[in-house]
Amino acid sequence: MGNVKQLIDNAVMKEAFRYLQKDPMKNLPKLLNWADKVMVNDVYRPALQTFREISEDPANNWNILINRFFNELNPGIQKKFLINFMVNAGMAGNGIIQKSKEKYDCNVPWAILFDPTAACNLNCTGCWSAEYGKDISLPFPIMQKIIKQGKELGIYMYILSGGEPTVRKDDIIRLAEENNDCMFLSFTNAVLIDEEFASQVERVGNLMFAVSVEGYEDETDMRRGKGTYQKVMDAMDILQKHGIIFGFSTCYHSKNTEVVGSEEWVDAMIAKGCKFGWYFTYIPIGKSAVPELLARPEQREFMYHQMRKFRTTKPCFILDFWNDG
Repeated sequence: MGNVKQLIDNAVMKEAFRYLQKDPMKNLPKLLNWADKVMVNDVYRPALQTFREISEDPANNWNILINRFFNELNPGIQKKFLINFMVNAGMAGNGIIQKSKEKYDCNVPWAILFDPTAACNLNCTGCWSAEYGKDISLPFPIMQKIIKQGKELGIYMYILSGGEPTVRKDDIIRLAEENNDCMFLSFTNAVLIDEEFASQVERVGNLMFAVSVEGYEDETDMRRGKGTYQKVMDAMDILQKHGIIFGFSTCYHSKNTEVVGSEEWVDAMIAKGCKFGWYFTYIPIGKSAVPELLARPEQREFMYHQMRKFRTTKPCFILDFWNDG
C-alpha cells in the first residue's frame, strides 16, 4: 500500500494483535484504554466505548462472539481480518473514500459486489441463475481491474455473488492472494467446498463465506435439491476445521419462516461455527419464479423483530438485508 497512514495503521494493528494473542479477553480492555488515549479522530470514539463496555461484560453476547473469534479461527485468518477488514476496509480506507467523494463529487461505496460468473451448479426452485447466462463470466483481468480501481477510491471490501462463485475456485483464490490487502466475502451454496479448497482459503486468509441454507434438511432440500442440506453441513464442518470465517445466508419465504426465525435454528447454526447470519426474503425473479413463496406480511414482521432480538442475545452478527438500509 502506498498510503502512509495505512502502513502505520497496519503496523500498529500487527503489534496490537500480538498483544491480544497472549490473552485476548484479558488484554482487550487494556488495549481499548490505550487506544482511547492516543486516538486523534473522535469519529471512532463512540465505537471504542461500545467495545470497551462489551469487553468488560463476559455475559454480553458480543463478548462471547469476540471469544469465539479468538478461540475458533485460524490465527492467520484472525490477523488478516483485523488488518484487512478493520484497518484497510474500515479506518484507513474510510479516510481515502471521503477524499474520493470530495474529488469526484459523488458517492463512493464502502464495498463492491460483483459476480465472477452467472453459472451455478444447482437448480434451485424460483432462482433465475440456473436458467440464464450459464456461459457468462467476468474475465480475470476485468475482476482485477475492478479491484484495482476500487482500491484507488479507498475500497478494500469485495463481495462475490453469482451464480456460484466457487465454480471458479482457482480464480477467487488467485484474486484473494493477489489482493492480500483486501477482504473478500463470497456467497456460496457450499456444495463445492472440500478439504483442498479450504486449505487454500486458510492459506490466503482473506476470504470469508456466506453459506446458503434455508432451514433444516426438509426446508433446504425443498428448494435446493435432495441431499443439498447434508452437503452444506459437511462444508460447514470443513470450514470450521480450518478456522475459516463463515456464516449463514438465509432466504426466508412462506414455507420456512417459522423455522429459520426460531432461536433453536439460529443456535444450531452457531453450534456449526457460523459467526454471522445474513437474512434475505424471497423475491420472485425469472420465468420460473414462484410467487407462492413470498413471505406473508405477518411473517416479514415476525422476522424483523426476531432478527433484532437475536442481535442482543446471540453470539452471532445478524444482518437484515431488507431493513438495515
